[in-house]
Amino acid sequence: MERWSINDSAKIYNLDNWGADLFSINKKGNMCVHPSSNSKQSIDLRALMDDLIKRKIKPPVLLRFMDVLQGRIASISRVFKSAIQENDYPAKYQTFYPIKVNQQRQVVEAIASYGKRYNIGLEVGSKPELVAGISISTGNGLPIICNGYKDAEYIETVLYATKIGYDITLVVEKLFELEKIIELSKKTGIMPKLGIRVKLSSKGTGKWATSGGEDAKFGLRMSEIIAAIRMLEEQEMLPCVKLLHSHIGSQITKIDKIKTALIEAARVYTEMRKLGVGIEYLDIGGGLGVDYDGSKSSYFSSVNYTIEEYANDVIYQIKNICDEAGVECPNIISESGRATVAHYSVLVTNVLNTNTQNLMPDFEEMLAQSEKVAPTVRKLQDIFKSIDRYSLREDYHDTLQLISEAVSLFNLGYLTLNDRAIAEWLYSKIIKKINGIVEKTKPIPEELQNFQLHMRQTYFANFSLFQSIPDSWAIDQLFPIMPIQRLNQKPDVMASIADITCDSDGEITSFVGENGRAKSLPLHKIKKDEEYYIGFFLIGAYQEILGDLHNLFGDTNAVHITFNKKTGYMIDTVINGDATWETLKYVQYKGPEILKRVRDNLEKSVASRKTSIEESSHFIELLDRTLLGYTYLGE
Repeated sequence: MERWSINDSAKIYNLDNWGADLFSINKKGNMCVHPSSNSKQSIDLRALMDDLIKRKIKPPVLLRFMDVLQGRIASISRVFKSAIQENDYPAKYQTFYPIKVNQQRQVVEAIASYGKRYNIGLEVGSKPELVAGISISTGNGLPIICNGYKDAEYIETVLYATKIGYDITLVVEKLFELEKIIELSKKTGIMPKLGIRVKLSSKGTGKWATSGGEDAKFGLRMSEIIAAIRMLEEQEMLPCVKLLHSHIGSQITKIDKIKTALIEAARVYTEMRKLGVGIEYLDIGGGLGVDYDGSKSSYFSSVNYTIEEYANDVIYQIKNICDEAGVECPNIISESGRATVAHYSVLVTNVLNTNTQNLMPDFEEMLAQSEKVAPTVRKLQDIFKSIDRYSLREDYHDTLQLISEAVSLFNLGYLTLNDRAIAEWLYSKIIKKINGIVEKTKPIPEELQNFQLHMRQTYFANFSLFQSIPDSWAIDQLFPIMPIQRLNQKPDVMASIADITCDSDGEITSFVGENGRAKSLPLHKIKKDEEYYIGFFLIGAYQEILGDLHNLFGDTNAVHITFNKKTGYMIDTVINGDATWETLKYVQYKGPEILKRVRDNLEKSVASRKTSIEESSHFIELLDRTLLGYTYLGE
């Protein structure tokens, strides 16, 4: 076996660049997770999976590391505290978690539990999220910011929650919304705490650039802000306005776009203060990105700045504009949901064994025994025998032409199925031989740089792409994917990852690689009777809540884990994935009704002696077991 180190594996998966010092490879060659950056504590993911299997918790499993979540919150808080001290900023900073990023109760509760230590608030954008936010805030005293469109019921709920002591800010998105707020406030006699969202001309970058700019869905234009101020003055409600909100999009990849938006928002803030609006908070919205591919670039799966640079720019730009205008600096709020939760969860699942070599015919023997070999097949055989680095380009081009010719001849009836199969087998052997030569060739000829795509094998993994990482399918989002074991061994297969849905779109063909986006993932040949696991990383933001029920594959098993100095780790919570009856219920099927209909039909079959009683009973048992069982594949 060629010498290979864990450093080589870290390099080809670009681990050191996207891992944020939260993930590493141990001496056993297994992937590890750390509670915070540069922590010496770690959990071996392969050993953890073995323990979970002993506990009868089957893959796919979503691993939620709650210490990582706390560590991310602490990191964001720490860099802003440092930036405030460095710039001598006279006001405070506060993080608000937008629960739309991941509304899972256990996740929001965990964030809330860190609230007092890190001064956390919650941002909600709908009536259900408002109810969830009030529930979490109860007993914790977390402030809540309400964004999104609001009807009378939504507004009235906030007003009465304010009356009984909840700290809730209603952000005005449209003028008609403000009219309704004023009307209900007068009717109930309750003065709300208001925010105004400004529609900046500044725009972000990447997939969510349309969240900002003149055509943005939310916010008031400058003329509408003036109208809002006049409306509030007429109703003697201008003192209710405490917050100015802006947002130019999620996952902003370029720091210069952030700076431009900060300057514009700060200008609006200072001008409103000059008009007599007593704004105390400037909410800069979300946008703090995550470097999914580790390229540190402005590519939409990356960011060209660090958290430290982001915090410093926020504090510096706002202070600079306020000082220049002679206006008191505001308390700053950011809604950095993606950067808070992306790293804390990892999906681990098993690869279904793809090694079918022992099932394949002996093509070598078939070729030797064949009395008459088609000329196309013979030419491929000759290329395989003679190819070397001197004839590489010519033989590569001839191979592509000959395999295309073999397909055409087969379709015309001039090539047998055996000949077609042998041609494909020879083509595969030639490509592998070319790869062995190319790996030692410097520089690699341009026309040969993409030929490795022909070697890519499909590895089937026990998960649903649409349920667990839907953004990979929907918007071509890159997520780090790599095996969690054998990382001290050189991978010998270039693969794509296919899920177990019956949709041809359920395949991942773009990966985080050593030099940016790669078209294949280096994996190992699966040994006989080996459980080979791969991990999907940085999926904590949006993926857990956006997943759908394609093919009725439901939520996966989820395990909440905390670090423990004595035992290494402790399992806090196990959340069972959906059973088949649960996913069927989502689409209006009821398990008992299904069993009754089938049983009634089976009794008719037994009565007519088409089916035995034993066969009928066994089928009902299988059906019942399936209804109660995990929607994913077992043994």
